[in-house]
Amino acid sequence: MGLRIAGEAPAEDRHPADLERWLEAVRLHAKWLDRVEDGMPAVLTGLELGNVQAPRVRLSTAAFRAVSMPGAELKGAELDNCSFEECDLSVANLSSADLSRSRWLSARLSDASLSAANLNDTEMQGVGLQQAKAPGSRWMQSRLLHSDFSQAVLRGGAFQHATLLECVFHGSELDLALFYRATLQFCRFRQCYAAEANFSSGRLRNCEFRGCDLRGARFAQADLSGSAFLECTLSDCDFRGAQLKGCRFLGSKLAGARLQDAQCFGADFRGADFTQARGLLPRQMVQAMTDNTTILPNGNRGPAMRGGY
Repeated sequence: MGLRIAGEAPAEDRHPADLERWLEAVRLHAKWLDRVEDGMPAVLTGLELGNVQAPRVRLSTAAFRAVSMPGAELKGAELDNCSFEECDLSVANLSSADLSRSRWLSARLSDASLSAANLNDTEMQGVGLQQAKAPGSRWMQSRLLHSDFSQAVLRGGAFQHATLLECVFHGSELDLALFYRATLQFCRFRQCYAAEANFSSGRLRNCEFRGCDLRGARFAQADLSGSAFLECTLSDCDFRGAQLKGCRFLGSKLAGARLQDAQCFGADFRGADFTQARGLLPRQMVQAMTDNTTILPNGNRGPAMRGGY
């Protein structure tokens, strides 16, 4: 069946009735957006659309429930204020799409392209974003709960003022990502590449970074209470003024890291290498837990003593 949406012919489909319903919903929704009398907002339920071709489609405020459209072409689509419940958009192309203020519940976006997409003020819960390609995407002031970003490419992603709870980043690319003033709780970062990521002034409570490359990352003025950096590369990181109470650094290397005015009371520096760390004074070191597995800034083994290094 020769069907056309936004000038693109879709691939052959096994559910022509669902495509007809989709086309009619898109047509009526466009009229509704334009305030034409016989327009109607789209409520799409239980459709099997496959790799439907709909670049730049206008569906702001539409509702999607149990809609399957893996591999859909939605580049530049207007999907702001939409809701997606139990939908499958894996491998979909949503690059440069407007998804701001959208709501996602138990949806799939694995392997989807979200490069330069606008996801500001988005709410996601239980969403799978494994291997999503989202460099330069924007997530400012979003609420991301129990979602999986494993192996996602989020280079240069903007998460300023976002809230993340129990999210997983395993093998993700987060270099140059911006988490300025973001709130992260119980999030797990494992084998991530996050060089020069910026977590400044953020609240990272009870988060775990394991085996991550964070060289040059910024944690200035961040609250890292109860978090852990295990076997991480933290060379040249900025921890100036950070709250490190209950924070562990076992097996991590902090060569050249800056720790001026870091609040170290209750921190656990056992097993950490602070060789050539800058601004870390003896009075800060003695406030933390150290032992003979701690390498002090002068290269000597701990524990730190009140008299100096």
